[in-house]
Amino acid sequence: MSEMSVGLRAITEDDLPDYVVWLNDPEVTRFTSVCPGTITLEGEREWFARISSPEERGRHWAIEAEGRHIGNCALVPHPTSKKAGFGIIIGDKTAWGKGYGTAALRAVLRIGFAEMDLHRIHLTVFPENCRGLRCYERCGFRREGMERQAYFKDDKWHDLVTMAILREEWEEQLKSVGQELAHPERSRGASCPPGLRVRSYRPSDYPQVADLWRAVWSELGSNDTPEALQDKAAHDRGPFLVAELEGRVVGTAMASWDGRWAWISRVAVHPGYQRRGIGRELMAEVERRLAALGAQRAYLITGAESQGATRFYRSLGYEVRDGLTVMRKLFEPRGEGCCGH
Repeated sequence: MSEMSVGLRAITEDDLPDYVVWLNDPEVTRFTSVCPGTITLEGEREWFARISSPEERGRHWAIEAEGRHIGNCALVPHPTSKKAGFGIIIGDKTAWGKGYGTAALRAVLRIGFAEMDLHRIHLTVFPENCRGLRCYERCGFRREGMERQAYFKDDKWHDLVTMAILREEWEEQLKSVGQELAHPERSRGASCPPGLRVRSYRPSDYPQVADLWRAVWSELGSNDTPEALQDKAAHDRGPFLVAELEGRVVGTAMASWDGRWAWISRVAVHPGYQRRGIGRELMAEVERRLAALGAQRAYLITGAESQGATRFYRSLGYEVRDGLTVMRKLFEPRGEGCCGH
């Protein structure tokens, strides 16, 4: 099963009955700290209240595959340094061995390093958990050591393998995964301004991003509010990037990824910084990140009158596909007397 079909979402109270079933299954909890037979719905509700409180540092997600809930995962940041612990459980046994855990972990790594600006993500795993070890190593984790007889469960002491991945290791992995989409002419060269940094969008970037888009497109769209952009950054698996130079946002690139289709949009460079390689750098990075998510191709739309944009995208290897038809429908504004449920 492809990694494309996996998504992360917020945990809801409706998920709790699944956890009661899964965590009371000895086969599911064999390599966890959970004691099966002790999990109740009331206890799960207390746990849900804790992770939903404003004081909670950790970020918790439900994992979905093919539209169904199959497990959960979490990142728990350290209070004073840029590191976090990771945990995951695939509770639906019909989902085992299909790559869902690997896909979920890759998505969490993107959030941790690209959005939370972490430096290190670590975990511990039972040495007998061969499937888990393969998953973590496939995603770039390295074994750092063995904690001897570190955990007591089932009336005996167990060793634990310690593993971690660093930000630079994740970034290097992104580059290697995306090589098939990268062209030599797109790499950063002398034409790219020294000190340019391409990174994920942050809410604090909004004023500069809004000013940039006004400079390029004259006005903002109805969905270009701070709340809408933050929601996109938090819930769309596709990257939302900004190019920063000397503390100023000078470019943007956005992509949407639903597990099957990847669409690139909002590629913009401030008029005062155009023709300096910034757009190419943004496109190269958005492609690398889409490739790391599992995308095999990307689509974009540009107006027929935008000859400069068309030449730019053609120079990056994009081509017009006659087999695609762009369709649209305009909706009439609803009157004051209309109401809807």
